[in-house]
Amino acid sequence: MSKVLNEVCDMLDTYTGRDKIVRTLCYTTKLASGMYSSKDPDFAKKLAIFSSKMSQTRATLRLLDDLPMLSYSLSYGTGSKEPDRIMGLIGFITNIIDHVYYPVDKICWMIEYKLLNVENPTKWDTMNSIFWVASIYLNLMKTIRSYTVMEQHKTHINKPENESRYIPL
Repeated sequence: MSKVLNEVCDMLDTYTGRDKIVRTLCYTTKLASGMYSSKDPDFAKKLAIFSSKMSQTRATLRLLDDLPMLSYSLSYGTGSKEPDRIMGLIGFITNIIDHVYYPVDKICWMIEYKLLNVENPTKWDTMNSIFWVASIYLNLMKTIRSYTVMEQHKTHINKPENESRYIPL
């Protein structure tokens, strides 16, 4: 039990770990809310409220993402350390989109909490969603490309001419 407790505490000690835990709680309770909606509507409503609060927590924590994202983007550069140029280009474009997403996300957050009045809040929410989806889509493309590159390497390594042969003396 202490090993599991230590692993959870280690996750909670980092921003990324906390985000993973909060995101897991958010989406798990959202799913459970849908599953209980006809069986136990009151319980489903409580789960939906909890999920919504976890989502709000993530949105609030994202207000602090600018400097870590800038640091990451500067160290990432144009993606020259990626296994191939396609992955580097996708990563570079994703970083640009994320740098546009963060200020738009902050504007949406301020609109939601009535700290900022705009003429068309739906427009901002739509833009926010477009940047978010574009970032997720590009990350998915980069992951698929990474998988493809690894499979190509695996195929190349497993070719018979690449096997070393043991010749006894």
